[in-house]
Amino acid sequence: MTDTRIAYGTSCSWWDGIHQVGHTKPRNGMTLPCCPHCGSVLFEMPNEESWFAAVDRHEASGHPSYRAMIEWYRGKCFPTHEAMQKAYAERARHG
Repeated sequence: MTDTRIAYGTSCSWWDGIHQVGHTKPRNGMTLPCCPHCGSVLFEMPNEESWFAAVDRHEASGHPSYRAMIEWYRGKCFPTHEAMQKAYAERARHG
């Protein structure tokens, strides 16, 4: 069975499929899934459908183009949501 979970950063803006996660350095023989770029530990959702349902609810609550921004930064790591929004705005300005 295919693992369809979506993982997302607790201390960064990264998100992607569970197969894209990194892992912390082994400690006492154990590792934790983390952002593959900065090492932030992760939360998860069961699948893309539940992820995008939450995204769509947020967009519908008065945040136009939120889903487009979320789709754009899949797999990208930004230290804060504000940094990600700024990068997205810059991308939109410069094509």
